[in-house]
Amino acid sequence: MGLRLIQDYPAWFILLCLLAGILFAGILYFRNRSSEFPRSVLIGLSVLRFMAVSFLAFLLLSPMLQRMTRFVEEPLLIFLQDNSRSLVAGKDSTYYRDAFLEEKLGTLDRLDRKFEVRQFHFGEALIEGDSTDYRDRITDISAALQGLGDLFSNRNVGAVVIASDGIYNRGSNPVFLSEQLSFPIYSLALGDTLPRRDLILKRVNHNRLTYLGNQFPVEVEVEARQLSGRSSRLTISKAGETLFSQNLSFTNEMQLERILVELEAEAPGMQRYTVALAPVEGEISLANNIQEFFIEVIDSRQKVLILANSPHPDVGAIRMALEESDNYEVSSYPASDFGGSPEAYNLVIFHQLPSQRNPMTDLLQRLERQGIPGLFVLGTQTHLPFFNQLRTGLTVMPRSGELTEALPSLNRNFPIFSLDEQMGSWISQLPPLYAPFASYQVGQGVNVMLHQKIGVVETEQPLVLFSESGNRKNGVITGEGLWRWRMHTFSQMKSHQMFDTFLWRAVQYLSLKEDKNFFRLSTDHFYFETDPVVFEAELYNPSFELVNEPAVELVIINEEGVDFRYEMGKTSKAYRLNAGAFPPGEYTYQARTRYGGEMYQLEGQFSVSALNIEGLRHVADHNLLFQMAENSGGAMFVPGQWQELEEALLAREDILPLMYSQKEFHELINLKAVFVILLVLLAAEWFIRKWNGSF
Repeated sequence: MGLRLIQDYPAWFILLCLLAGILFAGILYFRNRSSEFPRSVLIGLSVLRFMAVSFLAFLLLSPMLQRMTRFVEEPLLIFLQDNSRSLVAGKDSTYYRDAFLEEKLGTLDRLDRKFEVRQFHFGEALIEGDSTDYRDRITDISAALQGLGDLFSNRNVGAVVIASDGIYNRGSNPVFLSEQLSFPIYSLALGDTLPRRDLILKRVNHNRLTYLGNQFPVEVEVEARQLSGRSSRLTISKAGETLFSQNLSFTNEMQLERILVELEAEAPGMQRYTVALAPVEGEISLANNIQEFFIEVIDSRQKVLILANSPHPDVGAIRMALEESDNYEVSSYPASDFGGSPEAYNLVIFHQLPSQRNPMTDLLQRLERQGIPGLFVLGTQTHLPFFNQLRTGLTVMPRSGELTEALPSLNRNFPIFSLDEQMGSWISQLPPLYAPFASYQVGQGVNVMLHQKIGVVETEQPLVLFSESGNRKNGVITGEGLWRWRMHTFSQMKSHQMFDTFLWRAVQYLSLKEDKNFFRLSTDHFYFETDPVVFEAELYNPSFELVNEPAVELVIINEEGVDFRYEMGKTSKAYRLNAGAFPPGEYTYQARTRYGGEMYQLEGQFSVSALNIEGLRHVADHNLLFQMAENSGGAMFVPGQWQELEEALLAREDILPLMYSQKEFHELINLKAVFVILLVLLAAEWFIRKWNGSF
């Protein structure tokens, strides 16, 4: 460490400071020759004043003190330990839990004499320390190496020793990353490279959700290793009841079987299924013989009621189109025979209703009070005066009792749902519908999708329109003959898809209710046991402005009835909660808050699945570890070669201490010693003057 005084002014400015000190001392002590001080005291006082004034003047030049400090940084040796479950899944698990860890600590203690040793373990995350327990359910080698590169980017890293079996199941291939690192990698190859007898439930592919009553597919992948001539049994069960079973026979040493199963969704809600393989004698591990999966069964298909004034092919075309989709449950009745409750449906389609024979007055009023939407298909049997009394946004004033052929003409500015070029091309080729020859008056807020094209003349008269009045949506198709559209679609495209899609979009818009709840909560329905469960909530005031003044309480309840209580955190205008990871199982939750004197409460459920990807592979990949070491300029060793590893590290000539210097600058005026010096000079002068009887 060295000190140096520096300043921005030329050195001769110091002479001016000394001159200022001489002038002050001379004027004060030598101007009056009849001074009462003895000559020796006078000289001493003048020297003190000279030093104080000169020092103060020098400080006005803003001098700085430069301090040079030299440091020696010993090279870092980072030991990176694989903490995943695959290391203790084989026959050497006792060795890796006991003897291996002791050998490692002894080696690192000896290396600590030359290196600064830092220990990390990795799996689900990169964590510093030597608390190895082999419990991580994921192995991401590339993320661990990248994390070390970020942590020690400006440090003197001599080498990294990675102890692993080379099995990774998340992230990119670490071989490519090893070429880019600035430090060598020495790999310690753990695990067994010999194939062992094992039956693995490799993958279960399934949908996340299905509808009640539907058949849903489940694909099971089974991998058999070293099991030629042996057999097992695959079962799929729910709540202890076996739903499917099949015997499996293996003829090769390495065999992959795919089994496709169709299961029925018999109950709504979150359903847990268990897939299991009967164990085979001599398997290295049984943990990979079983998997659980969850499927959400939804009983929320839109219920559509079709009421017709009389039998008509349009009714069959509409019904068949809607039944092609799993989203709709369709019921169809003649208007005179329907005696059910219309409130049980999400949408009612009226074909040529109301009519003189079936005015439907009571039913239409009930639908309007309940806000249940309607889709009206007009025709010769529709009694237009009754229809005009409905608040559909359309008034039809007949000019005669005749019908006119109306071709569809697409409104390119239709805003409700998107219509691509293929849909537009299909519409332009459709045959005409038969619409009442009348004058059409469209009200405010009505969106016309298709206009009537009479011959070659495109009119502004609507053919298909949608409206919204209060809390109810309505749609009107002003002509009959939809069955011709469906037949024409099949004759041109060999499929009903375009017609069905057209009708699905119309029904979806009408039947879908907007979420006008003041309190809303969202979370995923499926998590793995390593994923944090996250909730987000929104609270609105009566003007539908976001607020988050009141507290939101959230309770999560597991299958045993144990509840976990939280208070959601507040963001800028909403709420968020990260509840952390949960064990596998099914959970329900309840969220509640009070605002404006009202209590709001929401409920739901989610499932957590076990993550057993570490059990899918037990054969170590030493080739990957060798390539990582080779690419980075290191070498690979195996357990028991601790001395060889030490010698290789100590023999490297490029792993050396790093010496660097650091400059520090301090303003002289800020140093406490400067204040002390000035105080001593001025105090000494004052004391001598007082001692000699002067002021």
